[in-house]
Amino acid sequence: MGQSPEDFAAITLTSQADLRSCVVVVPLHTLELEASEVSALIHALYQLSDYEFVLLHKHSIAAVELLDRLGESACSRTRAIHCIEVADECLASIDSYNRMLLQAWFYRLFRAWDYLLIFQLDAWILGSNLQVWLQKEFSYIGAPWTGHLGPDTPDSGVGNGGLSLRKVGHMLAIFEDQKRLQSVPVFRWGYLAWRMTLFRRYYLFPVWQWPLLFLKRLVLFARMSHGWHNTLAYFIEIGIQEDHILGIYVPHVFPWFQLPPMPEAAAFAIETNPRLTRDFYAIQRPFGCHAWEKFDRDFWIKTYPNEFSSYMELNS
Repeated sequence: MGQSPEDFAAITLTSQADLRSCVVVVPLHTLELEASEVSALIHALYQLSDYEFVLLHKHSIAAVELLDRLGESACSRTRAIHCIEVADECLASIDSYNRMLLQAWFYRLFRAWDYLLIFQLDAWILGSNLQVWLQKEFSYIGAPWTGHLGPDTPDSGVGNGGLSLRKVGHMLAIFEDQKRLQSVPVFRWGYLAWRMTLFRRYYLFPVWQWPLLFLKRLVLFARMSHGWHNTLAYFIEIGIQEDHILGIYVPHVFPWFQLPPMPEAAAFAIETNPRLTRDFYAIQRPFGCHAWEKFDRDFWIKTYPNEFSSYMELNS
């Protein structure tokens, strides 16, 4: 049986205090997992055996069934595996999942730890050096959005939430500060003008060919610079992706919110353009990767055959 949030909060209070403690949170939208997803979880349990795991699941599904599927051998590899249930609507869609990760109550569940590592099952852990990343004390780390690894793009930043490390205290400081969320402007005119310039250059936007679409985009940017429409609370309400909120928007409102530079973020995790990103930043092996089957599966399994050996055995 999964615990209620209240029961789980009691469990977290017994968590051992590491030098920098961290809990690995695995969101489960369903128990009908692909074999590769189960393999990713078992591999993560092995690589991160010093850390506790949480299977975050809907109230209507019994995550204990997944524990049975993993088997006693896999479950014994880690310090502990907890199951915590949330309301079905929190994991019903990408939008509701994004909204959950932008709420203070979610991070209160993990307040006994310094950090939480979001591990979606389309990610893969390549290293076991998580403590190195905890010592850096960044507020948020995720695979960088690198565009074409040339000039900045409108969405360049740090970074993807599918495999991401979050400082729990900093997340609580943001989402409990309703005054700043609702009143402090996110964007200034100069920043929006810069983003508009990037939009035209990056997408090679033919203004003369689609003038109405260009004007619509211009109006949207202008609207973002005024009043309620230019606050974190508004961007959360309209469904901006949670990792874009954290990796691009939040630092404008909370200047102390610390993100790593792009090369360091890529050393933590890679998602898009894996070959180019690895070579561009001269990375030997990132801590992990996200959406690796979507973005150049062959690159990953050929470059890191030992790390993906369990996956290859599964598909041999």
